[in-house]
Amino acid sequence: MMRPLFDIASLREEIERGVQILTPNQRLASKIRQAWGMAQQQQNQSCWARPAVDAIESWLDEQWQRCLDLGYPSAAAGYPATPEVELMLWERAIETSNESMVDLAGETAVSLQPGNFARQAKDAYTIAQRWQMTDAQLTEEAPQLWRWVDAFRGELARHRLITPADKVSIICRAFREQVLEPLPQIHLCAFGSLSPLYLNLLEQASGTLTQQQPVKAAGQHACKYPCYGEQQELEAAVDWASAKQQADPEARIGIIIPELPKLRPSVERLLRQQLQPDYQHPELPRTPPPYNLSAGLALSETPLVSTALLLLELNRPQLPLETFCRILNNPFWTDTDPELRAEAELQLRKLAQLNPRSSEFRYRVSRVEERCGGTMSSRLEKFETLRREMPHSASYQQWLAHFSAQLDVLGWPGERTLDSIEYQQQQHWLNLLERYQQFDQLAQPATLFQALRQLQQLASNMVFQPETPDAAIQVLGLLEGAGLRFDNLWVMGLDDRRWPQPLTPNPLLPFALQRALKMPKSCPQQELQLAQAQLAGFLSAAPDVIFSFSQFDGDQPLQPSELISDIPFLNTDRLPGTSTQVPALAQLETVDCERAPPLNLADETIGGGTGIFRHQATCPFNAFAIHRLGARQPPQPNLGLSPLERGNLVHECLERLWRQLQNQQQLAALDDNSLRQLVSDTVRTTLQTQSKMRADLFGPAFTTIEQQRLETLLLDWLELEKTRPPFQVIELENTLHSEYAGIPLRMTIDRIDQLENGEQLVLDYKTGSASISRWLGERPEDPQMPLYLLTREQPTAAIAFAQISAGEQKFQGFAESAHLLPGVKTPQGKKGEPESWEALCEHWQQALRALGEEFKQGYAPVVFFSPTARRYQAELEPLNRAAELIAENDSEEYGS
Repeated sequence: MMRPLFDIASLREEIERGVQILTPNQRLASKIRQAWGMAQQQQNQSCWARPAVDAIESWLDEQWQRCLDLGYPSAAAGYPATPEVELMLWERAIETSNESMVDLAGETAVSLQPGNFARQAKDAYTIAQRWQMTDAQLTEEAPQLWRWVDAFRGELARHRLITPADKVSIICRAFREQVLEPLPQIHLCAFGSLSPLYLNLLEQASGTLTQQQPVKAAGQHACKYPCYGEQQELEAAVDWASAKQQADPEARIGIIIPELPKLRPSVERLLRQQLQPDYQHPELPRTPPPYNLSAGLALSETPLVSTALLLLELNRPQLPLETFCRILNNPFWTDTDPELRAEAELQLRKLAQLNPRSSEFRYRVSRVEERCGGTMSSRLEKFETLRREMPHSASYQQWLAHFSAQLDVLGWPGERTLDSIEYQQQQHWLNLLERYQQFDQLAQPATLFQALRQLQQLASNMVFQPETPDAAIQVLGLLEGAGLRFDNLWVMGLDDRRWPQPLTPNPLLPFALQRALKMPKSCPQQELQLAQAQLAGFLSAAPDVIFSFSQFDGDQPLQPSELISDIPFLNTDRLPGTSTQVPALAQLETVDCERAPPLNLADETIGGGTGIFRHQATCPFNAFAIHRLGARQPPQPNLGLSPLERGNLVHECLERLWRQLQNQQQLAALDDNSLRQLVSDTVRTTLQTQSKMRADLFGPAFTTIEQQRLETLLLDWLELEKTRPPFQVIELENTLHSEYAGIPLRMTIDRIDQLENGEQLVLDYKTGSASISRWLGERPEDPQMPLYLLTREQPTAAIAFAQISAGEQKFQGFAESAHLLPGVKTPQGKKGEPESWEALCEHWQQALRALGEEFKQGYAPVVFFSPTARRYQAELEPLNRAAELIAENDSEEYGS
């Protein structure tokens, strides 16, 4: 059985005499009561009186209730405001004060945003009250804050509310007036410091005020341990704790982390990996963690509650794409098949919109369900029906009823039975809803989005700390660890930058005044004294203590805190309690991953067209992953039109133009005004079609800019078309189904022209950069145009890119004879070119047939034949693990 975390012998006398013992937090009070109970059991006691041990805030709540029970008039004058209501009143006060902040130069007035200053003003006034600043001091030293305070007090009086500090002052007055009977003695345990308001209260409440003094642990040994950075420091502490726990399961092990709330996710992940490696296994039952973390999560960050808040965001007309994807993949609502969710996400991502509309989201889900079945779309429609029935404004209680009904129709929190921690999250959510109704104390209706905002803020401010069984390993913050005793203790983060803790004075109070009154985080001497007291507490907390520090924060070097300069370094190559023996590596089977199963078109369907040859040429494994495994990344949303969308606009405009013009003769016959009018009408029609699909983007201003851009681009291009030999357009955007080297192809040819002598030219529009050098070499990186040529039944005299971009409009390609297209020549045998058109066609035939055979035979090594291939296919690296392979090869070369 593990011993208690508190040495009850140090308080035995006070508890037996019935002295009121106060602690700075609920955790320490609980551990003291627990230790007392274990001591009574060891003395064979079957029952005992509850010791008078309380956290100071709990004790204050009890005294307030006593004031109310006694009918104390001052206590009946106002009800303590909750932190959320208080914050809302601060926003109102700042808004109604109608003040402006002036910059340091005193020249520019800046309009205030109440939400940006409400929390700072609340904190500043709380400090001012606790350090008993007078109204005269506030008026003289902080006039801007005083104006807000005056307005805030008016709001409090209007709603008969008081602040928590006002409540403490009233309790203090009740003790002074002997409405509350003073206690013979109050004993403070593990307090670092107390504000003047609280100190005054305790002096009024007790004739004798005593303080617990730390006692150095017997046989105490302390050392310091340097780590390269914060991550290594965390890993070392967790490895040490795990080794200590395995060596002695009954030992009490503590890890003190000053910035625990920020580092909590990393700490928990490392602890899970060390102590519960099978935690994520879906078929294993959930078990409580073998450790305790003192830092709770914001309730809004817990899986169950974050899902509820996320689902309620569907009340908004538009949401970020990633929000919709998170909703789709969340398990705590509806009962839809995971495959349907994945397909719906894929269809949504294909829209490539940063902020799709909620109606578009519902439509995409319904389309997927038409093929796959499911109830998600019907639930979403019911949700939308409830949204439409919502009033413009309502009380918070009415909004709560609407939100609860919406979550019910969506099936929150899901059909799976909740585990213990999830059940606790649900209970916290119900408590949150009760607190949410307290906003109605202000008797002001709210709009939908105001109601959602307050619900989200309330969940963000509530802390969720799951109830878990006692555990050997305790991970604590600086304050939570005060007063506890361990067998082994690790204190991290003791570098010269973070300990003593840096000054962070309140920006709304004069710095000089804060230092004069010794307010928190404002006086270096005070922080030094606090750190020295904390160090004394650490040294008394365990027989063996390790103090660790980081030597670097990024590139910035750090030193150990001066406070631990006299503590010796850990004189060993390993951490105490950890093993230096490395287990023998298991014999692993080597598998040749260069070959995939050969392609069998009778059993396997592939797609991708000419992209199969392109990817096989640049990286065979990626070709296998994309075209046989289906590893494709959906298009990424852009703030405006993507390059692909811009290119498609040009394609569509040119298709419409040439369907009307048909040949160069009609183009040349148009005068400038007629041509401009034709181009303008064509662009306008095209944009009207596109605007229906992208209503979020094509507003009046954007459409005008895009109209001008396209008109200029197309007019410049048509001038180049006039310089060509006479031609007519015989095919536009023609889809060709064919095969090459036994691989089925589906290709769309932008345009085919025919000259007066019957020769045909294949053109491919390019609105970005293009290079025909990528058609050449043993592994052509861009084989699209060569494949057009090789799979066409009619003879082709030239293939070329029609590069249509601002500032650079030209043809580039290869032709059977000169002068077929401006700037397009026959192969010259230079820069890797064959020496003739026939030799070039033969080269393409051999090279592309070889690539096709590779793909069919399953040749799929992770090899990048093009330097740019890895960069442009980086999304596949989690699958091809190129970074690991390259790092391994580099290390082998270095070792050799």
